[in-house]
Amino acid sequence: MFENWYLTELMNKNVRDIWPLTDNYLLKLIKDILDRTGMSEELKKPVSISYLIKKFNYSDKSYSALKWVLERLKFSNFMDSNEDSDEVKYFFTDKKITYNDVELYNYCTAQEPGSSHTFKMLKLMADNYEDFLKGNKTGVEIIFSPENIEIINEYYEKSLFYNANNILGAKVLNNEVDNRDNPHILELGGGMGGGTKQFISQRKDEGKSLTNFTYHFTDVANKMIRNTRKTIESLTGDISNFEFSKFDFNKPLTEVGVEENKYDIIWAVNAIHVAYDLKFTLSELYKVLKPNGVILISETVRPSEGPMIQHEFVINTLDDYWNVKLDDEWRPNYGFIKWKNWIKALEAAGFDIYTTEPNMNEVEKEFNNCYTTVIKGIKK
Repeated sequence: MFENWYLTELMNKNVRDIWPLTDNYLLKLIKDILDRTGMSEELKKPVSISYLIKKFNYSDKSYSALKWVLERLKFSNFMDSNEDSDEVKYFFTDKKITYNDVELYNYCTAQEPGSSHTFKMLKLMADNYEDFLKGNKTGVEIIFSPENIEIINEYYEKSLFYNANNILGAKVLNNEVDNRDNPHILELGGGMGGGTKQFISQRKDEGKSLTNFTYHFTDVANKMIRNTRKTIESLTGDISNFEFSKFDFNKPLTEVGVEENKYDIIWAVNAIHVAYDLKFTLSELYKVLKPNGVILISETVRPSEGPMIQHEFVINTLDDYWNVKLDDEWRPNYGFIKWKNWIKALEAAGFDIYTTEPNMNEVEKEFNNCYTTVIKGIKK
């Protein structure tokens, strides 16, 4: 039911045109990192990631992130690899990165001011990448440092691309709330509260009640919970129907004190893809739902041809990105997965009905680039 709105408003032509240009900006940033660190000189010949780590005295934790940036260049044919040896060796192709980052920024932000938040976030990560590679800073320290908090907040709540997850997820959630009687909602991995705020803002804008539901906001970090609590209270003026607590969806329900058959709706925005064991987590969440309960997983998903996702440049510096259990059927790769894999994961976890909002079979006929969707599972 959301297909037309999705294609004409959420992921409109302006968004689709600007997306590949921000990808070009990212490619230029990656090349600048390699130039700045001296890795470009080494990559004129086939070298392994282990060689680069030893040569430049990088942290062992940098392996996965280095692999991501080299594979990203390879995806766009700026890099190639030799896999005949025991370890993959990467080297530059003859194709040159000639993008001008300043021109890209100026053009895109003039066309769509909301794109500036994406550029600033990517630049923030690029500027700190050498410190990350050397082990001087963790991804968490870069992303959530106090001096960067404005960039981070604007990226997760206002970015032209990332905020689409919040907007779509909240729209689908609101539709579910409107069709249920005083539903009990559980939000997982709420982080800085972007999805929660979007949900409330949409209700306020449409003149809907803010008290005809109960809402349980959760995250693994107490700081995120405290900050979101203050924000929600300022938005609503009354949080008597809100609850805030710590919740780790990698643990059994008995360990986090959640009852079975408790919630009408579970939802999350770009969170559950970091579950260590996706089948286990979804199976546990199935138990938490009441009969006829629904789970709404608002996620960035990979297009059918499977390119790498821009946001991964940011989150591949986090341990949770790589520390997951892979499965050929429902989680064949790290990070973001395809919507069809999500459907398989819901089926494997025991959900009785599973679909997407909007219908991605229809969306893909018109738009096959990086996009967001809500994967929906129903417990009979």
